[in-house]
Amino acid sequence: MSLLLFVMLQWLGFDGLYGQDSYEYLRYSESIQNYIKTGEHPGAFYWPVLYPFFGSLLGFAFGSAAVGLHFLTCITVGITCTYLFKTLELFYPHHTKTNFYYILAFGLLSPYFLRSGLVVMSDMLSMLFIVITFYHFYKSFLLNSAFTYVFFFASCALMSRYASLVITFPIIILATYFVLKRKAIKDFILGSLLSLLICIPFIVLQWKNLSSGTSNYFLNAWSFSNYFKSSYETIDGMQSYLLPNLVFVFSVFVNPGFIFTGLILLFIIFSNLKSRITFFHKTTILSIAMYLSFLAGIPFQNTRVLTLVFPLVLLFFYPTFHKLTQFKWIQKNVVTLSIVVILVQVTFCIYAFKTVYKRTLFEKELSITLEPYQGSVLYGFEYDVALKGRGLNFNYRNMYNKLYNDFKENEFVFFNPILLKKQWNGKNPMINWNLMEKSYHLKVIKTFDDNWKLYQLISKK
Repeated sequence: MSLLLFVMLQWLGFDGLYGQDSYEYLRYSESIQNYIKTGEHPGAFYWPVLYPFFGSLLGFAFGSAAVGLHFLTCITVGITCTYLFKTLELFYPHHTKTNFYYILAFGLLSPYFLRSGLVVMSDMLSMLFIVITFYHFYKSFLLNSAFTYVFFFASCALMSRYASLVITFPIIILATYFVLKRKAIKDFILGSLLSLLICIPFIVLQWKNLSSGTSNYFLNAWSFSNYFKSSYETIDGMQSYLLPNLVFVFSVFVNPGFIFTGLILLFIIFSNLKSRITFFHKTTILSIAMYLSFLAGIPFQNTRVLTLVFPLVLLFFYPTFHKLTQFKWIQKNVVTLSIVVILVQVTFCIYAFKTVYKRTLFEKELSITLEPYQGSVLYGFEYDVALKGRGLNFNYRNMYNKLYNDFKENEFVFFNPILLKKQWNGKNPMINWNLMEKSYHLKVIKTFDDNWKLYQLISKK
């Protein structure tokens, strides 16, 4: 399924490169390939290196780091769903058909979850390792087997996304407790050695940058006061949202982009609060609560960061979903309802993917337009990273990084003042734009979607 998905996306011309983060992963993956071939160190990297490291290795097989990274993401979405199914099988071995349908309809076809499995980002790889961590924890707990893999895969998740540690931390503590209780110290020792092994790429590639995880601006801006705010002025300019953070983070339970039956399932849960809370429920909700509490304190809102914990939301909801399937009316109409749910999910998935696909086509159109002007100075904001990643040769000048006072005639600028004015008012991007408008006539070369325009600086004289 994952392989078919990858082939179909490549055929559609979608390469998974979406937003600035994707191109930074691509850049570093190519730098790792160059390091392997020439010995030239790839330099500093803002995030953990496991995703671009694996992508670079696959890139050698495909002849392209971009294809290697995209293949890695597409493959991991299928493996993640497989381990979600295997986790349910541990607790509900006699419900195989229901388990399979649940993971297919509400896991694989969850719009935001699936979207994470289509783009060049580390999110899906980290989710895979988080799910495998929980799978081995439950397996070890139920079957009284070794906890070695719990420590190993939790480390893999950390080396993919730093934030995953907040999710796996309760499981690591519980696993350590059971190891001590069983006096199985060898599990901890072996798990630690395997964890050290998976950290080797990070140590080798980032030995001069080991503290980068704590240098994140938004992490340092964490505050309880952000729980109740919906507007923030940060390094990303002025951001205003509809809901305060504390409300937004709980949307992972009810947003149709995650699970459109969430409200129904929550209603059933709150209607049966006297029911016995199982160990399965306790552990999943503890990790979910810790992560959501962490996110609520960050001055930032993005459904992408919520997606990291969504697999646990699926596990948390499953017992209630199974109870729902036992209603007589649902059992009587199970075939029709199953088809309707799949069709609804597919519709939502297409809608969620449309934005990502549209941006890819936009970037390709922009690249084709700019190709004849290569070698010139290009002022830009947001899309300059994408153009670099797609191999266009310009003297790039990012309008966010600094203020410029040496504009010259015939230089180019790609900008959208209407879209960016509110967020970046009084900041470098708009100050630079206003200086350009004051000093030169801005000739429109081409207008793109959403009022993005390519301009050329022409003297007013």
